[in-house]
Amino acid sequence: MSGASTPAVSSLRGPPAEPLRVGGIVVLSLGALDFGLEQSLIIPALPALAEHYGASIGSIAWMVTGFVLASIVAIPLVGRLGDMFGKRRMLLASLAAFAIGSLMCAVAESSGLAIARRVIQGLGAAVTPLTYGLARDTVAPDRLPHAIGAVVGGASAGAAIGFLLSGLLVDTFTAAAVFWFLLAFAILIAIAVRALVRESPVRADVRLDVGGAALLGLGLLALLLGIARGSTWGWTSGRTLVTLGAALALLTAFALVEDRVRHPLVNLSLVVTRPFASANLCAFAFGYSFFIAVFVIPQLAAAPTSTGYGSDLSTTGIGLVLLPTGVASLAGGLAGGRAIERVGPRALVASGAALGIAGYTSLALAHASPATLAIGSAVLGFAWGLILTGIASVVVRVRPPTARASLSQ
Repeated sequence: MSGASTPAVSSLRGPPAEPLRVGGIVVLSLGALDFGLEQSLIIPALPALAEHYGASIGSIAWMVTGFVLASIVAIPLVGRLGDMFGKRRMLLASLAAFAIGSLMCAVAESSGLAIARRVIQGLGAAVTPLTYGLARDTVAPDRLPHAIGAVVGGASAGAAIGFLLSGLLVDTFTAAAVFWFLLAFAILIAIAVRALVRESPVRADVRLDVGGAALLGLGLLALLLGIARGSTWGWTSGRTLVTLGAALALLTAFALVEDRVRHPLVNLSLVVTRPFASANLCAFAFGYSFFIAVFVIPQLAAAPTSTGYGSDLSTTGIGLVLLPTGVASLAGGLAGGRAIERVGPRALVASGAALGIAGYTSLALAHASPATLAIGSAVLGFAWGLILTGIASVVVRVRPPTARASLSQ
């Protein structure tokens, strides 16, 4: 593979940074919590946002899709910038993207503008891998597993808080209130990062792969567009086939470019080698199944009782159903951080997978009431906390710091 070279690592001039203290770890956890909020606040509010903008629920769901699309590109790109110019600096830039995107969404007058501005929010998604990288570079080795568990738990806590807070904001104020809250929170976390988190002393002597980022972004956009519009256009229609064909061509070109450039945005030769190949496969498999539950359960909870399966809940009610999921994810992350030294990442991920099977079995057999929905999804949440902690520990321990940010996706 011609693009498999490992970036050179150099330290900042001067003495090494002091190990990060408890206050800094708390702030990093709150940064990850902000990422959880950016995702979870929107989900219970989707029906209200559709009404607010006069759009269909299918169209407004692009507020989630657009965020995810931008995050897939932003995570390796901003992670690489963090390797080059400093993870703390890029963490502040990511929080700024959260704040600016939130402000623009709050004042948007149409669903199209809100979706486009939600993409700006997604550019801040590198917050989580940057916090992992800062923890690895600045936390004392004996405290690293607990720090990783705290960061995973922070993201999960953000999901828990966001599910409930979304309903309170929407039902008390307006649908746009979720964005005003996200604006204020991102600003507060940025202030705390500047005050309590020191910059990483680790730097990488690399170049930025702008071409790879462009091909990845355009390819994913075409892929998601083809999937999202395929049922409307017709799966065998010319527009669908051309869009999906363009996605295949762009993503193939991305793989070829990454194989040839000296400093690829994503080192594909590394991604497909152990232990990262197994970690990526586990993350994809359970992440896919977990987020299906996150999207389907609110629809079941909000559907009218006349459907025979819905509970006709308000936005606050939907948040209460989803709250145990986030709390359980937080508990799973913290428990995983404590257990990983004793059992290892493989056993942790296997345990999480077994719990995931149990959670989906519970939901398949009993989903007719808010209580059964909450119980089943809470089991999935705890499983997610265990699995993500195990995977994150593999990434931050095995590879040199320069590769961590782009691999911690």
